Amino acid sequence: MVVLIGALSVTLVFSRSQEHIHQHIQPRAIERKGRPTHSTFPSNLSVRKKMKISEKRAEEEQNLKKQNSTKKRILIFSSNGGGGHTAVSNALCTYLKDNYEVTVVNVFQDVVASIDTLSTLTFGRVTGEDLYNFCMVSRWNRCLNKYAEHGVYLFESNQTMLEKILLDYFKYDQPDLLISVVPFVNGALLAVSKRLSMPFLVVTNDFDASNYVAGIKNPTYKKFKFTLAFDDPSLKEKIKSACIPDKQIVITGFPLRPAFHTSKNCAAIKKDFDVPENKPVVMVFMGAAGSLMTPRFVRVLTKIEMPMHIIVCLGRNERLKRAINKITLPEGTTLTVVGFTDRVADLMSISTVIITKTGPGSSCEALESCLPMIHDETYGVLAWEQLSASFMASHGFAEGLKSFSDLPHILPKYLKNTVYTDRVKKKMKNFPRQRFEDTIEPLIEEMFLL
Repeated sequence: MVVLIGALSVTLVFSRSQEHIHQHIQPRAIERKGRPTHSTFPSNLSVRKKMKISEKRAEEEQNLKKQNSTKKRILIFSSNGGGGHTAVSNALCTYLKDNYEVTVVNVFQDVVASIDTLSTLTFGRVTGEDLYNFCMVSRWNRCLNKYAEHGVYLFESNQTMLEKILLDYFKYDQPDLLISVVPFVNGALLAVSKRLSMPFLVVTNDFDASNYVAGIKNPTYKKFKFTLAFDDPSLKEKIKSACIPDKQIVITGFPLRPAFHTSKNCAAIKKDFDVPENKPVVMVFMGAAGSLMTPRFVRVLTKIEMPMHIIVCLGRNERLKRAINKITLPEGTTLTVVGFTDRVADLMSISTVIITKTGPGSSCEALESCLPMIHDETYGVLAWEQLSASFMASHGFAEGLKSFSDLPHILPKYLKNTVYTDRVKKKMKNFPRQRFEDTIEPLIEEMFLL
């Protein structure tokens, strides 16, 4: 991996002249929303004057916006790493947009980009999020585990610098409430929020939230709250080291989009996606980022001598469609291939069983849809997803698939035995849980009163 990054950096450096870099890279560092991002600043005095004028205008525009807006302003710090953070941000926007002015910002690219070592080495062409997504799609789980460890070290060791960057950022635009749905930077965000007396809420989208409390220790700031999806000792144990007071930990339920809480017309959905009425449906869904292993799952499914309809959700990795369409389907097996879609809830509602990643996002979506899960553990489990995998398995909602060769032995009981499947569905339906849509707005209103 080090060799790969080094080679990429050298190639990029020598593929561009210094004039070309100066022309295209430096303006990018200063043009985002009129705020400096603490990258390299031009040395030319006239350029600096123009920057000051631009910053002053941006500040005046923000002040005018504040005067014209009667709604409380909420800023959400999110990330494009994987798809979970974006899904949570979208859910928050959906629930809050009617009563608040909500803005979503990629904190790693638009605020603290100077901390991103890979982005610096490649002059912004490749970011840490890009590398994370590449490893995720390629199932390089060992690399991802090491990468996360590096992330914790990187941001904790640079917390003083982070705080300075964040203070500078909020000098131009301080919201009425800050929400973070990302790991690694919350220690610095908490320190800055306390200094600015700004309410700060961390909304976690991992069962193992240990990376979300990196840099947090014995917080005393009363306007700080930390959410967990379930009131379960195993989730609380992961954040125990931060010593967050119990009254500041809030059980909100997992932040799912409203589509997972609405009734479905299954017949109409099947018609929309050309799904036969008389076949069990196997859904293959590896999250929003997709996975290079998806075609392999389809090949294994076509070797199982049972009638079924396969729904494959590719996520953002839509180029896999060509490889999947080349697979020969046996008699009795039909196929629907879907690219990136906002109708995952609909597709889950018509499925019999789902083969999915161990992440809490897709797992909680399946739980809310009462859809039995087969977790893909063929390449191991990411460190921060081990808790969600064990949580779902211990409650009887999912079982782990350790090898592709095990799938023909595991799958038939879901497709043939409706008694078994119905028993799992009943467990999922009766599992006690909060609904995020019912808890989030009262929580925010409470924070505004602190």
